[in-house]
Amino acid sequence: MQIDRRLFLFSAALPLYPAAPLQVLSADEAKIVEAICDRIIPADDMPGAKQAGVIYYIDRQLAGPLKRFAPAYREGIADFTKLSSAEQTAFLHNIEAGKMPGLASFFQMVVDHTMQGFYGSPEHGGNRDEASWKMLDIIPMMKGHH
Repeated sequence: MQIDRRLFLFSAALPLYPAAPLQVLSADEAKIVEAICDRIIPADDMPGAKQAGVIYYIDRQLAGPLKRFAPAYREGIADFTKLSSAEQTAFLHNIEAGKMPGLASFFQMVVDHTMQGFYGSPEHGGNRDEASWKMLDIIPMMKGHH
């Protein structure tokens, strides 16, 4: 899978889906995290992290149970945006290649939270329209476990 820098930058520049107001992340911070989440779970014939509203899960959790991670997000986002465009592209290529120097802990945290937001219950802010449950064809089983 090739990383398309233009697609990444385009995704980062798109307005956020107006599902809920952000509580912790600024709009600019959310765009960056959302673009990274969308690289982790991209859309194909099924919705990806962006369409499933994972950014809203992350933001909501950073306002609550995952509050302790808010400084790490701010620092990781700041470090990521300090990289030049070429360095950001190289970083993303390294992620795909399994090499994650420098921002490894930030990226792993975003991966973990992306997975939680994509596969978890929609009541926590992500998995919009039960996207992952539909993809996995487990809607009836999960309905009783909200």
